[in-house]
Amino acid sequence: MTGSSENTPTWRIEALVSRVLRIGVSLSAAIIIIGLIIIFAHFNNQTINPFKVGSFHKFTASNFTFPHSPGALFSGLISGSGLAYIELGILLLILTPILRVAVSSQLFLATHDKRMAYVTVFVLLVLLSSFGVGIAVR
Repeated sequence: MTGSSENTPTWRIEALVSRVLRIGVSLSAAIIIIGLIIIFAHFNNQTINPFKVGSFHKFTASNFTFPHSPGALFSGLISGSGLAYIELGILLLILTPILRVAVSSQLFLATHDKRMAYVTVFVLLVLLSSFGVGIAVR
């Protein structure tokens, strides 16, 4: 790229959107790793043999339950539940593309690219309505 094209609004939009995706994925991966560390720390005196069938059963036992509501997730995070941290990381990973579309729409509006702003706002509305349908069906 030449020096003049790096200052175009399109290049800045692409750079910011790329940064949002990288930060979202990196942060969610870090949170998931923290959750895994917490889970493995609770089993520090037990040996896991990856070559033995059923060795991982102790990690899937009934005493492990994922939080199913925002309140349960929050209380799980406060209490240091590894599964709550993993769920938060997965939730952040799911929300990252939605944040990307929201940032894109705002940037297109700021650069007065109305056509792309309309497209990204439409995509954002479709994404948000799909979450609404998913919640209503549940």
